[in-house]
Amino acid sequence: MQLHQGTVAVAGATLHYETCGQGPPLLLIQGGISEAGATRQFAGELARRHQVISYDRRGLSRSPASSEVPVSMRRHADDASAVLAELTARPAVVIGASIGALIGLHLAVDHPGQVDTLIAHEPPMTAVVADAEREAGLDAVAELARSDVFAAIGHMASLAGPQPTPQDGARPEEPVGDVREHLTWFFAHDFPAVRSAALDADAVRTVPETTRIVPTGGADNPHRWERRCAAELATALDRDLVELSGGHNGFVSHPWATAAEVTRLLREDRRSTSADAE
Repeated sequence: MQLHQGTVAVAGATLHYETCGQGPPLLLIQGGISEAGATRQFAGELARRHQVISYDRRGLSRSPASSEVPVSMRRHADDASAVLAELTARPAVVIGASIGALIGLHLAVDHPGQVDTLIAHEPPMTAVVADAEREAGLDAVAELARSDVFAAIGHMASLAGPQPTPQDGARPEEPVGDVREHLTWFFAHDFPAVRSAALDADAVRTVPETTRIVPTGGADNPHRWERRCAAELATALDRDLVELSGGHNGFVSHPWATAAEVTRLLREDRRSTSADAE
């Protein structure tokens, strides 16, 4: 798979991006501390039909950022908008997981003309599903992060429960940057930005109908809080929650199954759009 790489300057940061494939644009917004290439197996399948775009979020790996510029979900959405504007004038399919899904929702709200379809996989939305027990657990994560970021991410993972068994041959790409530096940035900037994000279903309902929003959840962990957020958002938008293979990290753990499901979903959405137009 041939990759093309570049950078785009944004407020307080320089974003590294990479593209592969040809066709209609499709932006992947990574979750957690994942770099542009973390979902490369998933991207490789989608690149059969799309120009797949991914990038390192500000502050991670090859996207150096100033700590003087506040990080928020809206800032991240503006970054995603800038990457799209650099590479295409067409509305794109946008696929985001976890924090990437939350960024995608902000992108659809703030820049709807750039988004054709958004697949929002398990966005962490406190304004949609409030959970005091989970918030207490995340308070403990924040406290641990002050002294040991690896202990903090371990405790955060324990709050989510067991992970599904991956597909045979599925593996994440080895990180390019330093994991400790990634985690330090994440807990200092992205983690509090997600927790303080106030985006709710009412705001998402303001997105024009020309931008289709599809909440998705992992089939293998139905009780996970982020999946509950996706389910509640789907209900609020009067849509069915679409289940994808694996769990919260299915784009990495089940790349071929989820790519096939996403491709089918996009085809169904296009047929639905054509029928609506008639």
